[in-house]
Amino acid sequence: MPQSRYRQEESNTSIITTTFFSPMKAEKITGRYIVYYFAALLFFYQLFMIVPSTWIELLTAQLSSGLLNLLGLNSEYGLNHVWVWMTLTGGARDVKVYIIRECTAFHVWGILLGLIVPLQGPTWRRKLKAVAFGGILVFLMNLTRIMITVYLTGYDVPPFSWFFTNPTVDTYHYPVSFAYGVIGIAIVITLINAYILPELGDFLVELPDAVMSSVRQALKSR
Repeated sequence: MPQSRYRQEESNTSIITTTFFSPMKAEKITGRYIVYYFAALLFFYQLFMIVPSTWIELLTAQLSSGLLNLLGLNSEYGLNHVWVWMTLTGGARDVKVYIIRECTAFHVWGILLGLIVPLQGPTWRRKLKAVAFGGILVFLMNLTRIMITVYLTGYDVPPFSWFFTNPTVDTYHYPVSFAYGVIGIAIVITLINAYILPELGDFLVELPDAVMSSVRQALKSR
């Protein structure tokens, strides 16, 4: 018998009630639902790749630059036509970067929506709470990613400077972004699963088996 998890919610009458639910098993995930889930994921991802993003690019540059200045460094930001730029000066070399959509993790918000919104079972209140929490955490983590990237580029920081004597932004951009993309998203999903939406983790764990099961059934039906 599968272990049941529980959550507590406060009802309108201020009475604490306990609701039990069982994790979704692979055999209960239909092929039609899998198609719907991935279609929703693709839709939200593409949506956040086409909606205007200049506002969040500018906000990202403003906050990253401001935080660097709070740390005693010299950073500026601005908008040149449609291009948002940010600088870090006063180190071993001056750095200027352009903040584009992909630099803001804006598209990651679309992924979070695509992972959470089509889930069956959770209330909309908890879904929205998970999306808000995940979106804010991703945004804050992305600010630190940008700050670390431009700082390592502008200043010689051992042991990195032992290997990269004249680095460019790309020298640190790709490895730092990869680390944040893999480890950071894993942390976000883990926290959402642990404190807000345990159904998310249950579903993602069962999803590979459900996909394989649906593929086998489709092949047998031919």
